[in-house]
Amino acid sequence: MKPQNILFIILLFLFLVKLVIIDGATTTYAITNSDEISVGNQLLCSQQDTTVSDTISSDTIKKKPLFTDLVQYSANDSVIFSLDGQKVFLYGNAKVTYLTTELTADYIELDLDNETTLARGVQDSTGKFIGTPKFKDGTQEFECNQLKYNYKTEKGIVKEIITEENGGFVQGKKTKKLDDKTFCIKNGWYTTCDEHDHPHFYVKMNRAKMIKDKKVITGFSYLVVEGVPLPLGIPFGFFPITKKGSSGLIIPSYGEEKMRGFNLKDGGYYFAISDHIDFTITGDIYSNGSWASRLYSNYKKRYKYQGTLSLSTSKNIQGEKGLPDYNKSKDFAIRWSHRQDSKANPYSTFSASVDISTSSNDYYNYNKINDFTNQRKQSSISYSKRWPDSPFSLSMAFNHSQNSRDTTIAITFPNFNFRMTQIYPFRKKGKSGNLTWYDKIGISYTADLKNSINTKEDQLFSSSLSKDWRNGFQHSIPLSASFKLIKDMTFTPSFNYKGVLYSNSIRKEWDAINEKVVTDTLQGINYAHNYSASFSLSYSPKIYGIYVFKPDSRISAIRHVISPSASFSYTPKLGVPRNKYWQTFKNTMTDEEIEYSIFQNSLFGTPAGAVESGSVNLSIDNNFEMKVKTANDSTETVEDKKIKLLESFRISTSYDMFRDSLNWSTIKLSGRTKLFNQKLNINFSGDLDPYALEDGKRVNKYAGGIGRLTRTSVSLSANFSSKNGQETKKEKESKVWNYDNYVDFDVPWNINLDYSWSYYKTGNNSSQTQIFRVNGDFKLTPKWKIGYSTGFDVKRKEVTATQFNIY
Repeated sequence: MKPQNILFIILLFLFLVKLVIIDGATTTYAITNSDEISVGNQLLCSQQDTTVSDTISSDTIKKKPLFTDLVQYSANDSVIFSLDGQKVFLYGNAKVTYLTTELTADYIELDLDNETTLARGVQDSTGKFIGTPKFKDGTQEFECNQLKYNYKTEKGIVKEIITEENGGFVQGKKTKKLDDKTFCIKNGWYTTCDEHDHPHFYVKMNRAKMIKDKKVITGFSYLVVEGVPLPLGIPFGFFPITKKGSSGLIIPSYGEEKMRGFNLKDGGYYFAISDHIDFTITGDIYSNGSWASRLYSNYKKRYKYQGTLSLSTSKNIQGEKGLPDYNKSKDFAIRWSHRQDSKANPYSTFSASVDISTSSNDYYNYNKINDFTNQRKQSSISYSKRWPDSPFSLSMAFNHSQNSRDTTIAITFPNFNFRMTQIYPFRKKGKSGNLTWYDKIGISYTADLKNSINTKEDQLFSSSLSKDWRNGFQHSIPLSASFKLIKDMTFTPSFNYKGVLYSNSIRKEWDAINEKVVTDTLQGINYAHNYSASFSLSYSPKIYGIYVFKPDSRISAIRHVISPSASFSYTPKLGVPRNKYWQTFKNTMTDEEIEYSIFQNSLFGTPAGAVESGSVNLSIDNNFEMKVKTANDSTETVEDKKIKLLESFRISTSYDMFRDSLNWSTIKLSGRTKLFNQKLNINFSGDLDPYALEDGKRVNKYAGGIGRLTRTSVSLSANFSSKNGQETKKEKESKVWNYDNYVDFDVPWNINLDYSWSYYKTGNNSSQTQIFRVNGDFKLTPKWKIGYSTGFDVKRKEVTATQFNIY
């Protein structure tokens, strides 16, 4: 008797029916090569390795088992066994696991006789497929609408497959799985877009063959962008999807140039060193003797760092030797980009962005038009470190700037900074309340070391560190405190020490014979310092005024908030005498004494001499708000609604006590408000000069009235958009930044209007501008938008710069 029939009899005996239905919670079953059967947590049934005796011969015949390992399966809704057809039907979140394969779907059908599996999803009330099959086989994984799979041959037919292959996504209407590595696809597409369910772009493939972890080969294909097929097709395509790189030759391209002749370019070798780093060596050769070599490398370590490095050197020959247009140059370029992952180290960072080359390098060897047109290059390499639970931090940097047009180059290295944030040395650790006056004394420290040069490219490597480079050291120690004398009044004393260190100083004298100034540079360490103290007193109260209307009035009240502010600052004549770092020489031609600093043109300047100074600063700010009674439809009650009449109207000025004239500064006015339910923004500002003009110059005379108007400006702006695109503040804040958030496709149209008017008066001359601007966007299709920006200069009567963008 066949083992299958034995299995059927045992199942009939156990369940007493030819069709057994198991309902309820999820139950796991397994099929193995054993004739033992149990019901409960596992059901074990299989085609056993059976020995059959023959009356003629005692030889034994062994039949190959149906399965070589456990076949585990489960379902949430029900599991149905068909004993006649040797099939198992699984409904509701079904799952089948065999060896390294795992299959989940809403419905799975196991055919034990044919060793096949059928899986599919179901349609909901809207016609959308749910519970679609998901298949895993080792590292291979894909999702589809329907799957038929043979466990013995490991072949299958898949409908609507979606699988990810090394950053790219492949989908096929109908796919045949030939083996673990090979798939044949009909009516599919390939994309690298993250929105693979509805990609923004993809390559449409009529027929294709995918070899896992190697390549996708297609027949006739064409590109589709936002659902719009582009009228450009290719007879076949090749997409590499390898996970591991491989080394190999790079075939050069052949060409011709007018200056350097025939050439072979970009030929070389690619080295796939490891998963973390690779590099490429390429070169060019020209018939007139020019050549170039390049090295390019990528490197990356996940959660640590990543970057690219490019080095190139070349010899460029132009014209024929002996002719006037003959020119020969040796060029080089260094480009390096390095970025540290934010997770690598929270206390230290290192980054680099280097772009250094000779001026003629980009002219001869550019690959992109931006490389040729970019006349200015900048580089920076920086390292920073801070110590945890301490106020100390350190940063170092290399900075470079270069102008290819005039071959000037500027370099700063090293650029060193050490800093201690403010600490309170007299305050006990953890103390925050009941602070005494000495608890509020704070001190900080900053130190800078720099070395820089500004020269020509051809003079850089021949420059002298002591004569041509500017270098110096600076440190400062500020000491400050803040005390409240009475409510709204604060007294702030401060003391600051500053010192600089230079490697040279200068001396100047008048050369009477040649009638010019002679400057001598004296080498040697020079330390200069200064110290100063200052005191400030500020008073900033708030004054409230409220007018309440009658109970039957629609307006409940108007509130006026006045915020005056007055401050006084004074710096006494304290510090190093000015003549210690400042000297004079006499111009005998004009009999004039000329003062100069012995640290003229130094990096950190000369410590200022002791100069007495003091000023008074005055300002007043106003705010007007109104409460209006409104009816609440939901509660049928009357509530007060706050309306801002004037958000701010500010007037400010200052008085310098130690100037001999023109002590008052200009009076500055500014204001802002919103009207029409905050749809219209209004901003205005202006300057009033309290001094009069004589012959076009300010004089120490009162101008009269409120002063002379020297500047004023008014701007109005408003935004309008379709209502179905408006969102609450909470909805906007909850949005995750992704591709769709660059442009909000949910808003069909949006328009911004802006009008500005300005008036300026300098001396007896005046001018004004008046510009109207419009910008916004509108949706052409659900995934296409057109943005626009334009304006009109009313004074010049011409359209301003206009641009259109397509998203």
